[in-house]
Amino acid sequence: MMAEFYKLLLVIYCGSIIVSGEGYYGKQITNGKIRTLAHRVTGTVYAASNKRLYIVGFSYDGTAPDAFAWMGSSDRPSSAGDIIAVNGSSGVLGSFSNDVVRLDLPDGKTLSDYKWLSIWCRRFTANFGDLIFPAQIDTPAPVSLGQLETRAHKVRADDVIVLNHRQIKLVNLDYDGNGPDAYYWGGSGGTPNSNGFALADESRSGSTGKLPGQALNGKTVTVTVPANRGDVFSIGYVGLWCVQFTQDFGHVDIPPMSELNVPPFDGESAVPIAPTKDTYTPPVTRDNCEVLIDDTYQVRWSVTATDIEVSLSARIFPGTYMAFGLSGSETSTLMIGSDVTVAWLAETGIKTNAVDYYLSAYQQCVVSSGSGACTDEGSTPSGTNDVIVGESSNENGIITISYTKPLSTSDTNTDKVIATDKDVFVSWSIGPINPNGLAAKHRQQPSSDVKINFGRATSECPAFTVGDKENLKKWEIPKAGKEGKTEFQLDMGQAGGPRGYEGITGQPGWGIAWYVDGFIIPEITLKRNVTYTFTVNGGSDETIQASYHPFYITNDEEGGYFQKTPEEQQGLVIYAGPVNGSLCEYQSMGAYNPDDFETFEKYRDTSLNRVCDSPEEPATVTWTPDADTPDLVYYHCYTHKWLGWKINIVDDYTDASLPSTTISMVTLIASMLIAIIMM
Repeated sequence: MMAEFYKLLLVIYCGSIIVSGEGYYGKQITNGKIRTLAHRVTGTVYAASNKRLYIVGFSYDGTAPDAFAWMGSSDRPSSAGDIIAVNGSSGVLGSFSNDVVRLDLPDGKTLSDYKWLSIWCRRFTANFGDLIFPAQIDTPAPVSLGQLETRAHKVRADDVIVLNHRQIKLVNLDYDGNGPDAYYWGGSGGTPNSNGFALADESRSGSTGKLPGQALNGKTVTVTVPANRGDVFSIGYVGLWCVQFTQDFGHVDIPPMSELNVPPFDGESAVPIAPTKDTYTPPVTRDNCEVLIDDTYQVRWSVTATDIEVSLSARIFPGTYMAFGLSGSETSTLMIGSDVTVAWLAETGIKTNAVDYYLSAYQQCVVSSGSGACTDEGSTPSGTNDVIVGESSNENGIITISYTKPLSTSDTNTDKVIATDKDVFVSWSIGPINPNGLAAKHRQQPSSDVKINFGRATSECPAFTVGDKENLKKWEIPKAGKEGKTEFQLDMGQAGGPRGYEGITGQPGWGIAWYVDGFIIPEITLKRNVTYTFTVNGGSDETIQASYHPFYITNDEEGGYFQKTPEEQQGLVIYAGPVNGSLCEYQSMGAYNPDDFETFEKYRDTSLNRVCDSPEEPATVTWTPDADTPDLVYYHCYTHKWLGWKINIVDDYTDASLPSTTISMVTLIASMLIAIIMM
């Protein structure tokens, strides 16, 4: 009786990856419930692959002396079978209570080699519970989604494979490495958008999903859906996405769950959700913190009886401001009417500034009328500067500026009362400081309403991530323009990352930029009342926006006039263009990283090749700056922001306005003459 009692047992040992609660374990085997015979054995069996099973809700009292998970090929459970590892262990089973356990088949065996599963006691040849397999088991397997087609930046892959319910493999992935803010990306729906999220790259330790700043040539990459974002069944696409400029570089659609019989993710190669790379926390102590832009902009504050002490921290360059304060509306985030503090570190990196501002209109400050984004003291009607600037730091690419402001002031014209007993709407922005020390048009602002309770309980922000690019020295680009030079050649080219466009302008760039006479975004100096000709190869196919870049000259620092609303276009002047011509582009010849080149000339001559559409048909535009032309204008792309740079307008080519290469030559010649005279 006792021998008959201890016959067949399927056992699962309690190991390190037992999962409690709901999850995805593969395909439930038809009639997959284990038959209970003894020792309270229960559970439902799922096929994870042809080499792995899961038992969900597994229970066994653990009192038998020699019980194992046991599988065989006979018609019914018997002593002729194999021990099956449970959660990685082939030892005698302990007790389980409604657990999830993993069964791994022996090397050289697959599910088709077996007819049953049992919890079996070898000493007493007893079966405690079993499941007889159906003739056919629908085993989960990876699913191919086909090729990843090119949309921008030469992105393509031979195949995209859903490996399991959280991992996707991109086979032989190509990417030119020039996207400024590119991520492996997924999200709901069938069209990539900014509401998606990053997918971590398994090959890079601590990956946050951001692509490296270098080309990928036939690299096979496995990306993982973070655990807090669900799984492949909750996303409708996978691809490459530029966060900064909301550009789809290429994607494929993911079919619904009913069409994806894929294995479960086993967690053995999972990457952490939180980045493990080096991090940085600003050296300030405040009671609260709020993230305004992920890993880019944070506000910290403490409230006293009369004041609010604020510290703004952002991944910016000196000469760029951080603005923060109360919204112009009590029911939404509204720029007009906002009472904000504008804080910045001077371009020299020495002087710290924090100034009270009132935003009366959607424009830069018109000093003569006191309207627009003006200081409180410069507004009409005027107010007072009630901000007291504190300490600042500039470390690891993060600038932090602290200041103090009264919760309530006597300035009723430009200041608002800062409430601490309820949620209030706030405004914030990031942008450049004009040469006159006033805030220019913002580059970044909220995309939706933002509310903060300044009197809430304590809160913290995550640390900023710190990469290895923050300390790279930007390239020194010779200025363009000199007496007698009236023609300029403009092509597209690679942006050059932190040494190139980003380092020169303080902007992240779009992966490409204007090249003038073979140099990346040089400052151009032009003389008034002289006619200049610009020969442009910006691309002529409007259907391929990533390769269509009409050239124009404007008073707008950021460019991209075509993207702007009628309200944003007000006050902007187009002095020349737009014209485009056929496309010529300085393209990368291989997997070169611009970070590795100390000079632009070495980078260009080593890794870039000028490639033009055939036939090459450039466009030309002429322009004569005159007495009404401002001293500073910009050359840009009409359809995209941040591809160009500055044009300085002068009355005469004096030493102060000569291009740096010309000044260097003059200095050299003068030194030689002095040396000759003294001989």
